[in-house]
Amino acid sequence: MLRNGIGVSVLGLTALAGLTGACSTSESGATLASPSSLAAQSPSHGLHLIAIAGSGSGIVNVTANARTGAFTANTQDAINVHGVTPDTVLYVRAAADVGLPGGQQADGVCQRAGLGQFQPLLAYPGGPPATLETSPGGAGSTHIVFGLTNPFTQDGASLDLVLRLVDALPPAVPTIDLRTQQRE
Repeated sequence: MLRNGIGVSVLGLTALAGLTGACSTSESGATLASPSSLAAQSPSHGLHLIAIAGSGSGIVNVTANARTGAFTANTQDAINVHGVTPDTVLYVRAAADVGLPGGQQADGVCQRAGLGQFQPLLAYPGGPPATLETSPGGAGSTHIVFGLTNPFTQDGASLDLVLRLVDALPPAVPTIDLRTQQRE
C-alpha cells in the first residue's frame, strides 16, 4: 500500500467505501493516493506494521491494478506478519481521513485513527471483513482485492490512512495491535 517513505497508499481505500470517520496517531498512518499517483512515486510499495501492543511485525504490499469498471481505485493487497502469537486470528481494520475539510484529508496525520475510528477492511468489494490467522510459528498472511468508488478518492486524490491488525474487536482491548506508521 505504501509507495514511498512518506506513506502514499491505496490499500486503505478497501475499507474507505464504508468509512465515514477514522484516522490519526503520530506513530501509525499513511497517505493514500490513487493508482495514477502511485505510479509516479518510488518503486517501494510496502507499509511496515509495527507492534503497538503485544509482539510481531509485518508488511502490507499493494499493487495497483488498471482502473476498470465503476471503481476509482483497484488494488491487490498482501498483508504478511511474523513474530505474532501462534494460532491467533487477527482482524484487519482501517481508519482513513476521507473527505475531511481544510486539507486535513492528506495532512500526514490520520485524525480518525487518533480518535480510534477504525472500521473493518473488506476482503473484496462487498465481501466479508478481512482476517488473518497466524500459524503455529506465529506467521500469517492474507490477500485483499480492493475496489472503491468514492467522490473523495478520485484519480489523483490523497488521504491519510492507518491500517491496524488486532486480536480482539471493541469493546474488548486487544493484546496484539499492529499498525502502519504515519509519515514524519
